[in-house]
Amino acid sequence: MIRWEVCVPGSVHHSFLVVGTLAVWGQSVQADQAPTCDPETMNCSPLVVCIEATGEIMRGASFGTDSGPFLVLSVNGTICEGTWRRSPIGLGLAEFTCSDGRSGKSAFTWFEPESGTAVGSGQFSDGTEGRFWSGNNLERYFREVSPEDRQRMACSPDEMLTS
Repeated sequence: MIRWEVCVPGSVHHSFLVVGTLAVWGQSVQADQAPTCDPETMNCSPLVVCIEATGEIMRGASFGTDSGPFLVLSVNGTICEGTWRRSPIGLGLAEFTCSDGRSGKSAFTWFEPESGTAVGSGQFSDGTEGRFWSGNNLERYFREVSPEDRQRMACSPDEMLTS
């Protein structure tokens, strides 16, 4: 397992360290539990990932406003973590590594800037492709997405939002 800590006392500080459990903001997390964030008290957003070919779902959180760390946990126990950054025009890039040996990159665009909701896609080092959504209004986003877009999703929004 991995221990992951993020502290924001005035400025963002983060450290990553391999140990027996995963801790996000002092909360101990096992591989079957996604890290949670409380936007009221933390600078974070929920994050969900859908692996297109298999329908595998990953849930977690991203931290920061223009850049920062993120972490997701797969329902099968894989942990992926990395960093993301946003350009002044709203496009962004994320790089990540996973506990199963994969790594990858993803690109994203911003929707609903006031809520921080972003949509993107990326590719793992083994060629697997995924789509992701991050923001504090994901339920509303998925509720309002067009039927055509919803039909193209390999994962059910209801399943992605269930913790």
